[in-house]
Amino acid sequence: GVIALPCGGRGLCGLCRVVVKKGLTSPPSKYERALGYTGPVRLACQTRVLSDVEVELFPGLAKPVRINTVVVNPRRVEPVVTKAGPGLFRVLDRVVELTTDLQRALLVDLGTTKTAYQVVDLGGDVLAEDSVFTPLQDYGADIITRLTKALEDKRYMDDMTTRLRGLVSEIADKHNAGLVLLAGNSVMESIFFGLKLDSLAEYPYQPPTRGPILDSLGGRLVLGFPMLHGYLGGDAYADLVASLELRLETPYLLIDIGTNTEIFLVKENVVYGTSTPSGPAFETGVSRGSTIVQGGVYEARIDRLENGRPVFSYKYLVSTSGILGPALVSIVADLRRHGLVDENGKFTTGYATIEGGLKVFYIDPSKDLYVSQLDVRNLQKAVAAVKSGIRILMREAGVSSSDLRQVVVAGNFGAALDIEDAMAIGLVPQVDRERVLVVGNLVLPGLRVAFLDREYLVDFREIAGKMVFVELPKVADYMNVWIDSLRLSPL
Repeated sequence: GVIALPCGGRGLCGLCRVVVKKGLTSPPSKYERALGYTGPVRLACQTRVLSDVEVELFPGLAKPVRINTVVVNPRRVEPVVTKAGPGLFRVLDRVVELTTDLQRALLVDLGTTKTAYQVVDLGGDVLAEDSVFTPLQDYGADIITRLTKALEDKRYMDDMTTRLRGLVSEIADKHNAGLVLLAGNSVMESIFFGLKLDSLAEYPYQPPTRGPILDSLGGRLVLGFPMLHGYLGGDAYADLVASLELRLETPYLLIDIGTNTEIFLVKENVVYGTSTPSGPAFETGVSRGSTIVQGGVYEARIDRLENGRPVFSYKYLVSTSGILGPALVSIVADLRRHGLVDENGKFTTGYATIEGGLKVFYIDPSKDLYVSQLDVRNLQKAVAAVKSGIRILMREAGVSSSDLRQVVVAGNFGAALDIEDAMAIGLVPQVDRERVLVVGNLVLPGLRVAFLDREYLVDFREIAGKMVFVELPKVADYMNVWIDSLRLSPL
């Protein structure tokens, strides 16, 4: 009752900060160091008391808003929107007239599966945060299927655009937001703004436009985040923006694991970036797989062995009808630890054989919930897509795992992973656990940083000019690296 913990004590929101006036406390945690709270200002949820202490509370910190994302405060504040007169606002380098009252802004991460959003006031304080399912599931679970549908028939494209714009407009109306700042992967963002998709479907796979996108929606201004290159869209740029404002030592690796995984390796004066399709294979490529839309088993662990066969304990959301990707990663990592699956993904012992000769490990035989040999093969492909991208980026940058000062794991999928399990099968580089930051959604923090510091939109081309884009299929030995990455072993 003394102080609020909007992020649940994970050290992300920064809203439980205090000034330690006297006494001994534990050293700053990795999250405090990343957010710049290293003393005397500290995060109460991350700081252990080691003696009698005297602390000073910041006034007005308790907020009713539950925040699940990291709150990154830019070092410089020069807002993207400023008032220029009655009903007039300067946005970037243009003066625009808005018919809606601009007291709040809506920040939107237009995801493939979920649309996450924050409502902020003009000072950047978070007033609301939530997420809803993106209303395009009947057009496919991944961006390539949706891209194909949109190119197949203009009516499909128009319908998808209408649905996305209707969703964002509804959220903006609900929260009385006069401005929308939006980012998505290249396909989703292009569909939202009704842009031509041909260049994303043909080599060399370029986004239809560069730089910020200005549009209107129901009398309010919509500002689209710049798309970087190919399938590194506005969401990838928002990830990068947020990471650049964290107090991270270089070189660091940023991995946003989702339907489309974005990977950045940031050195002092250069950023290496790539993307790789991965997400659907973690879930829809599994015989008893599920997605967050339907719910399913999100955590599973081998409890014991009985007669040489694993007995699992598990947790689930909504139903036990399927297995979600993070649980699948833990299941396979545990099977490896117990010697039931070898490095090449082959079932060795302890499995059952069902109709058709399919080898399976039962998670719950009473519910016919299992992982098959074929499922592990599909997981290997998904892991190899991410692992090979990381390996090639590190090779291009001349950086080894031991050189990495930080590994930032972003995205809702990444936040749900057990990092030790992800390291065990090579989905995340094996480094000291203290160097791994799990931050969840990093797109919304990146949008908020750009909202407060226009430099990231005004000087986008200058920042993009420091980037080296690595097109994985064009790398001479890519397939060799990918095949080698199929091994379920640490990176």
